[in-house]
Amino acid sequence: MHAMSEAKIRVKKPAKADKATGAMTRALQGVKALIVNGDLSPGEQIRQEEMAEQLQVSRVPLREAMNVLADQGLLFHRPHQGYFVTKRVAGEHAQIRRMLHLLENELMLTIRWPDKAALAELRALNGEMRDCVKQADIRQLIQVNRQFHFRIFSLSPNSLILEEVRRLWSMIEPSMWTKYDRADDRAKTVVEHDRLIAALAAHDRARCAAEMEHHRYSAESGMPIELPGVVPEMPVTN
Repeated sequence: MHAMSEAKIRVKKPAKADKATGAMTRALQGVKALIVNGDLSPGEQIRQEEMAEQLQVSRVPLREAMNVLADQGLLFHRPHQGYFVTKRVAGEHAQIRRMLHLLENELMLTIRWPDKAALAELRALNGEMRDCVKQADIRQLIQVNRQFHFRIFSLSPNSLILEEVRRLWSMIEPSMWTKYDRADDRAKTVVEHDRLIAALAAHDRARCAAEMEHHRYSAESGMPIELPGVVPEMPVTN
């Protein structure tokens, strides 16, 4: 009997651990989605009781998830006050964008050419984006756009760089897509994606890089680009 009881206990522990892990993952994905989609604004405090109820998790996995998001830079913690959505100044945005430029370029230089199935998937995602443009469904447009880009980036074997790009996207994404407020720019995004797919299908690496660079600057139109640092001294004139 004693041995059987121990066996039962050993079986129950992993199930309980899996349930707790699932709740934390659900909380992590839920809060992250609310930040990325703009439902939680920069500087806004996370109301833990309300958030736990909304995500249908207890406070413990929610706090664990918020600790992870704080480590990722999406939230910050104030002692005795709680968690807040990170609000970044222009110089921080410029630094994140610079890092993304460098790392995304590295991924684009190392991608394996997509096969017919991968190209079909990219065309389907862009078709879904085209439907979102017609319906002015900005939230879904943002989500599908992320899927489109990371489907391309995942063609690179550099998995560590890819994960860092994911993290940086999450940090800046709420401000990256302000252009989606404009109908003409939403439509232009789909056209730019079409050109990028064509370059991938043609196995033209230089063209791929050029199309991605054009698309990137189009998406970031109006955002600050100057990196903070020491201003060069002007020459002294007499």
